[in-house]
Amino acid sequence: MYQTILVEKKNHIATITFNRTEKLNAVNLQMRKDVCDALDELESDNDVRVVIMTGAGRAFSVGLDMADVNPGTMKDFSRIEDVERLLYFDKPVIAAINGYALGDGFQYALMCDIVVASEKVAMGPIGARVGALCHIATWSLASVVGRNKASELLFGCDKIDAREAYRIGLVNKVVPPEQLISTAREMAENIIKSAPLSIKHTKRILRQGLLNDGVKNCLQEGLEATASSDDLKEAFKAFAEKREPIFKGK
Repeated sequence: MYQTILVEKKNHIATITFNRTEKLNAVNLQMRKDVCDALDELESDNDVRVVIMTGAGRAFSVGLDMADVNPGTMKDFSRIEDVERLLYFDKPVIAAINGYALGDGFQYALMCDIVVASEKVAMGPIGARVGALCHIATWSLASVVGRNKASELLFGCDKIDAREAYRIGLVNKVVPPEQLISTAREMAENIIKSAPLSIKHTKRILRQGLLNDGVKNCLQEGLEATASSDDLKEAFKAFAEKREPIFKGK
């Protein structure tokens, strides 16, 4: 049914697994569609109470598949509707970060309600390093780690390890790799003991106002400006030529 992800349901817990291992689970448009379709399926399934999101192989996701993107399709990768689908998903989502969580992979993790990370994790935003906009992290990261730390991460695009991510509040738990999924399932099983209707409305209240009209307008302006910029074109050219991009702020 799905081309780029796996979906498993067991004992009221569904697991979405990014499954493009040959690309370290890099995100293409098909994966975006598959994730949204899976969320639709799982939200309408009353037997599913909690969702775990993880990656197959060595990575959660290394971000956008640059080989599958160009400046002309960048807007398709930055649709606000895709962001809202995960943000307003009414059931708890636990990210089980098994390896690299970079760029869009980092942003998927950021949209989850609880994050468990393997000790081998490296995570962080990429957007500014490729002339793009971290269209999720720009408005949501500060609510997790504070404005100053969010600015440092978004401006510098530095990778951080699991311990640092835990220290600044990005992840809830850090565990050995072999304990990652079992820990996520234990947390899911604990949530299942709570009343679904209470959880649903608690999650709605926690997320209320994160993506309001003012934020949407600023986000749309930023997406349009970066998607048509010379800097973004330079980033793709540099990627193809395997060199560092030279940005000019245009």
